[in-house]
Amino acid sequence: MKIYQQNIPLNEGSLDAKAITLWLKIKSGDETAFEALMLDFYKVLFSYGIRLVPDEDYIKDCIQDVFMEIWLRRATLGETDFVKYYLLKSLRRRIFREYKKWFAQHEEASDDYHFMVDFSVETQLIEQEHSSEQIGKMEMLLNKLPKRQKEAVYLKFYQNLSNEQIAEVLGVNRQSVYNLLYEALRKLRTEWPNEYVNCILLLFAWRVI
Repeated sequence: MKIYQQNIPLNEGSLDAKAITLWLKIKSGDETAFEALMLDFYKVLFSYGIRLVPDEDYIKDCIQDVFMEIWLRRATLGETDFVKYYLLKSLRRRIFREYKKWFAQHEEASDDYHFMVDFSVETQLIEQEHSSEQIGKMEMLLNKLPKRQKEAVYLKFYQNLSNEQIAEVLGVNRQSVYNLLYEALRKLRTEWPNEYVNCILLLFAWRVI
């Protein structure tokens, strides 16, 4: 099958609009649209999944399973305006549902999960607005947060999800998401009081590239 190629980088809004169009085409059995959706979101899903469980083979298997399930269930898929949110939620559920089963066949499974943060910001932004020292300090401070707070911050600022969507992905209520984000930002402000504005700007600059 020929894989759809997109030569011009898409911003967040155009990617969402494109994804909705692809989703509707997938529902009608369009293989090219299905392959295009995989191409557009594979990096996003892998970047998220590898932070939950740092095993590339396992995460690739989970991503493949998520897309395969979408294709097999294409005729009964509901309509959605938030395809990325749906994919992230599906991947997280798949990762933890199959976690112990998969690792039992490969190595000892852990009852815990880790969520590591790293900054991916454009070189131009670093040169013009933020020093590498600031970025390094932000990464260090984020990785000192509890894993749930880190994951909420990642979904909020890196993946641009709403609080309601984050709640669905994490399987908690909206107030819990508010509390996670509030505590995370409070800790960042306490640790970096003189640079808190830069801290917030860095979070908003944190995007998939």
